[in-house]
Amino acid sequence: MSRRKLRQLRKRLEALRTRLGNIESRELESLAKALGRKPAKRGKEPTFISEVLPQSRPLSIPHHSTTLKKGTASNILDQLEKDIDDLEELLPD
Repeated sequence: MSRRKLRQLRKRLEALRTRLGNIESRELESLAKALGRKPAKRGKEPTFISEVLPQSRPLSIPHHSTTLKKGTASNILDQLEKDIDDLEELLPD
């Protein structure tokens, strides 16, 4: 993954942060997949596991018909931002 792609993903993440109370699960699932996370069959909620960063924790993204609660969306975005930071560290200078 290139620095340019990571910058674009970070912009997408920041745009989602500006509207915390109005984020749908499919938007977070799309961002998680763009960061190299794959769906896994475990738990009640859809769970995404990073194949690029095996040390990262599994990420559950609740799939509801309405928008996610602010706290839930914020926690998921925090984890995805950590993924971006970790991917940036892996890139050569």
